[in-house]
Amino acid sequence: MTIPERKSTTFEIFVQRRFCDLELASVIHTLQTANMVHGAPHFGWRVISDRPGLVQGGGVCLVRAEPVIPNHCLADFLIVIASNTANPAVWMARIRSMRRLGRSVILLADAATAFIARTQVETGAVTTHWADAVALRETQDQPRLTENLSESSNGIITAAGRAATAELVIGLLARELRVSEITEIGRHLLLPEIRTSSSSQPFAPEAFHKFYDKAVSDALAIMEDNLSDPLSIVAIAAELDISQRCLERRFRAVFDASPGHYYKKLRIRRAHHLILRTKLPLIAIATATGFGSTGSLATAFKKSYAVTPSDQRRKHRERVLDYSAEV
Repeated sequence: MTIPERKSTTFEIFVQRRFCDLELASVIHTLQTANMVHGAPHFGWRVISDRPGLVQGGGVCLVRAEPVIPNHCLADFLIVIASNTANPAVWMARIRSMRRLGRSVILLADAATAFIARTQVETGAVTTHWADAVALRETQDQPRLTENLSESSNGIITAAGRAATAELVIGLLARELRVSEITEIGRHLLLPEIRTSSSSQPFAPEAFHKFYDKAVSDALAIMEDNLSDPLSIVAIAAELDISQRCLERRFRAVFDASPGHYYKKLRIRRAHHLILRTKLPLIAIATATGFGSTGSLATAFKKSYAVTPSDQRRKHRERVLDYSAEV
C-alpha cells in the first residue's frame, strides 16, 4: 500500500531593511537541512517585506522579497525578522490576520522587542534577546519578561533569535519529524546540543572569565564555589586582597552590575537549572542556592522568569520547544 505524502508545511518570512543576516540564513538553512534529512521538500518558504524587491540586511545579505498582500497567501508559520529602525505596522497587521486563523507567529529578537514594547501582555510570558531585555526593563514595567530562549503567549512565540534561531526552527518542525531526523538535523548544523525553549539565554559572562582581569575572574570562581552559602562582597574582596570598592568598580566595568547583584543572578540561574533538570524538592534547591526558604527562592525566581519555581517545574517537559508536541 502506498502511503500518501503529507501536506507540505509553509513558512512566510517577513523581513525589513537592515534585518539580521544571521537569523534569515539560520531559518532558511535549517529548513533546507530538514528537507534533505526528511528526503522530500516537505518544508517550503517564501520571503515577504513591507518594501518588496531587493531588501538589504544589516550586513552583506541581500534577499528578493515578495509584497505583502493583506489577509491573503497566509502560510502555516509567520516568522518576523524585523529591524529596530523600521515601522512595525505591516507585520503587526499580518500577525492579527494569522491569529484570526489560529496559525503560528514567531517574532525574533528585534521583532519580539518591538512587540513587547507596544503590547501589554497580561497572561503568559515573553522574551527577547537579553540586550534588548535589559533596555526594556529599564524603561518599562515588564513583569512577564523572562531570560529564556523563547516563550509562547496567546499564540505568539517571542524569541531571543540570533544564534539560537536554528534550534527554534527545529522545535517548530519537531511535531512533523522523527526523533532520529531531529538529531540528524542537529548534527548537520554542527549544534553541540538542541536546547529547549526554557533554557536560559547563553549570555552568562562568567563563561568567558578568561578574558577578564584576574580579580573579576577569581571573584566569579569564589561565587560559583559558594552558591549554597553566599559570602559577603566584603569577604570576597578580602580573599582577593583588594578593597570592596575596587572590586565593585571592576565588576561594573565588565558586567555593568554590582558584585552583589551579579552573585544573586548566578544563584537564580543555578536554581533554574536544578528545577528543570533534577527532581530535588524545592526546599533542597532553595538551600543549595543560598535562599534558605522556598518563599525567598520563589520571590527571586519569579522576578527573573515571570513564573514561580513550582509552576515552572509543572509545565516543563523535555521537548525541543516546551510548548510544542513532545519528541
